[in-house]
Amino acid sequence: MKKYKSICILLVIILAGCWLITTQSFAFTPKQIYQKAGPGVVFIFASAGSKRGSVGTGSIIREDGFVITNAHVFKVKGSSKLVTNISIFLKPHRLTGSHKKDLSKGYKGKIVAYDISLDLALVKMVGVDVPLTVVDFADSEEVGIGDRVYAIGHHEQGGLWSLTTGVISAYRKDYGGVRGKDLFQTDASINRGNSGGPLLNEDAKMVGINSLIARKAADGLTITDVNFSIKANVALNWLNKKGYHFTVTKAASSEYGETSAKTPKKPEKKVEPNKVETLKKKKKKEIVTKEPSKLEKKVKTEKLGTGRILTKRNPYKINELLDDMREMEDMMDEMREMIDDFKKKKKK
Repeated sequence: MKKYKSICILLVIILAGCWLITTQSFAFTPKQIYQKAGPGVVFIFASAGSKRGSVGTGSIIREDGFVITNAHVFKVKGSSKLVTNISIFLKPHRLTGSHKKDLSKGYKGKIVAYDISLDLALVKMVGVDVPLTVVDFADSEEVGIGDRVYAIGHHEQGGLWSLTTGVISAYRKDYGGVRGKDLFQTDASINRGNSGGPLLNEDAKMVGINSLIARKAADGLTITDVNFSIKANVALNWLNKKGYHFTVTKAASSEYGETSAKTPKKPEKKVEPNKVETLKKKKKKEIVTKEPSKLEKKVKTEKLGTGRILTKRNPYKINELLDDMREMEDMMDEMREMIDDFKKKKKK
């Protein structure tokens, strides 16, 4: 009998241990998250053909070189046009801290689609000749306040491909009066240069796209740790409408299975025929009463504010970094010409 009890206790301990392992092993450490997602994060430089331009971050979302980022990275102050001189750099296997060495794998970029109000842009890397790491989308509706998140980007005055950590602090809906522009607020450190970079969960999946920071209140009071990321589902819905279909991956506990990018619709309630007309009138009345006045709109906008974009609209000067990048671009062009000449000679 004692032997039987001992075996039962041992089995319970083993089962409990297995349960703990399965529930905890799926959350990656910050180092593992960086190793998994880091190679899929790119450095973006956009200019109008001069040594002045904007620096941003992007995430590779498809193996053939599609990158999601912020539209404001390419915005020219005082113009509705976007810059077209775009360079995209891949993360090196090992960072050295030297811009010349760390920005050696570069390609031209082409804007495929963009939305200024949502601050989203889809860019295609041109002439990619190496395998690419993809940053998968997560379902941002499953993310809650207090969940840990991680940001990778290129901070002004900081290092390239910097990793910062934090938590989801709050939600913002229809930010700046833009319908469908839903954001996460996070205390993960985000600065200029982080524009368009990924906000990652503990499965190294993208739950948001870093876009805005708040640093000073209307009365001059300094604000800290208030940063905003566009929810991943906002980007997914926008991409789907543009004809680029992507999916989100489920949590690790579901063995990373895939599901539709669209949130499943709730079953529709059956309505009796004689109540349809009443409901229509009621709905119409609600729409009329909920429509805010011009004054209410103004007050609402003033209270919410429009935040501060991570990359300045008026060209962002980065001095030595740009000089280094120009040298690298010239070298890349020369190398491509040499490769093309070699291929032509080989065919002959």
